[in-house]
Amino acid sequence: MSDNELISVILEHPSEGMKVLIDQYSSTVFGAVNSRLGGVCSYDEIEACVSRVFSEFYFNLKHFDRHKCSLKTWLCVMARNMAIEEFRRATRYSVMVRSDDDLLMDWPDGFDIEDAAERRLTERQLLRAVDSLGNPDSRIIIRRYFYAQPSKQIAREMGMTDAAVRKRISRSLAKLREILREDPYYFD
Repeated sequence: MSDNELISVILEHPSEGMKVLIDQYSSTVFGAVNSRLGGVCSYDEIEACVSRVFSEFYFNLKHFDRHKCSLKTWLCVMARNMAIEEFRRATRYSVMVRSDDDLLMDWPDGFDIEDAAERRLTERQLLRAVDSLGNPDSRIIIRRYFYAQPSKQIAREMGMTDAAVRKRISRSLAKLREILREDPYYFD
């Protein structure tokens, strides 16, 4: 079912439309959430975050612009943002202890646990490298590439000019290349 057809069904028959949406995109949203929360949150917490993504989608449907992005892209962005919020909440004040049941979870079709583990390791290494840039460069890189904020928004929120933000991004990316080129295993 196309995005336009699916939105029409959701608007005309919300429960039926949401069921189709969830059937069509649940594994995609689960993958996006799990890539951020796997290893930090329990399976139930990951599932709860996935449910919140679909709930927020429904309540914010009026903000979806079919001409700017696909339904899949919008859901993935929502999933990423909600997973980041959940990650911060989960890691802020406590140490997570996982039960053996969490390790026996059912993975969605096509989920490659080795690939996911490799991605998490790479993400951690990259975050350490970004953190080594110091502020405000690390904050700018995180806002630009992890939160997908445009440079104009970053500039406005950080009290800088757009040109200054773009220049810092360019210099920071060059520094990151240099850090990782000099010793790619430094952050292991």
